[in-house]
Amino acid sequence: MDQLRALRYFSKLAQTLSFSETADYFRVPSSSVSRRIKDLEENLGIELFLRTTRSVSLTDLGVLYLAEIKTALQTIEIADEMCKAQSISPSGTVRITAMPAYAELYVLPAIDKMRKLYPDLEFDLNITDQTLSLSSNDADIAIRATSDLPEQVVARQLSKHNFILVASPDFINQNGKPQTSDDLNLFPIFMYRTPRGVLNWQAQKNQTWKDIELTPKYVSNHGQSLLESVVSGQGIALLPSWGVAKEISTGQLQEIELKDGRLSTSGDLKMNMYLLYHPPKFQLKKIRLTVDFLYRELNLLSKITT
Repeated sequence: MDQLRALRYFSKLAQTLSFSETADYFRVPSSSVSRRIKDLEENLGIELFLRTTRSVSLTDLGVLYLAEIKTALQTIEIADEMCKAQSISPSGTVRITAMPAYAELYVLPAIDKMRKLYPDLEFDLNITDQTLSLSSNDADIAIRATSDLPEQVVARQLSKHNFILVASPDFINQNGKPQTSDDLNLFPIFMYRTPRGVLNWQAQKNQTWKDIELTPKYVSNHGQSLLESVVSGQGIALLPSWGVAKEISTGQLQEIELKDGRLSTSGDLKMNMYLLYHPPKFQLKKIRLTVDFLYRELNLLSKITT
């Protein structure tokens, strides 16, 4: 039995819980995956998966076994790539996950530039509000906002991630602006939807964060459409500072400061945008090059827009 291949099949199947998806990933028939898993189970003398006609799930022993081999498999993968990556020109696939609005404004232009400079590199960019796991090898590099940094991860700060209330000058001239958080429902409000639901606004009063009950005029998971709606004078939105810096500097938007306290979407004013990666992967030429390039480029772009 090719145990290393069987372990790789097992790890991927534990992630997908689908023989067909696992087979597609390795570009082999589903029967090959099934046979390797069966050989591995017979060699260990245990069942790793519970199989029915409709589903596949890990057994309790399967969960424990996966936890024990995961680090070893990642170490082998990195070692293999290090040996293959000694050519002068970096090559291979770099998997990146980034928040949608930040990706659209900053990451996509940077990746486009990098693709032209390094044609042998391949990029798998997952633009999502969902948090993909670096430890589970879902991505090599993550670009996201957080105040709670994962353990065993290197975090390079890119910018602040504070939210500001904005509207266009024309809208303010015609409609006025809210003076307190209680006034917000008197105006058309635009809100962002995440995979977990609408991103609620909170006000800080007497050192305590409290949700604001709002009836939004427009809700979307596309940040650019919210920005365009507000710039065109249709209403008010609470948007990240890095997302409206250019519009504020050009006078397309104005910041609105409330008299009764600050606003946030999480009750956390210490959130920042970070570029995240695991230290062992930084040894790979393709990861080191991409991390350093993106860090420089994203900082440069943020300075230009501000």
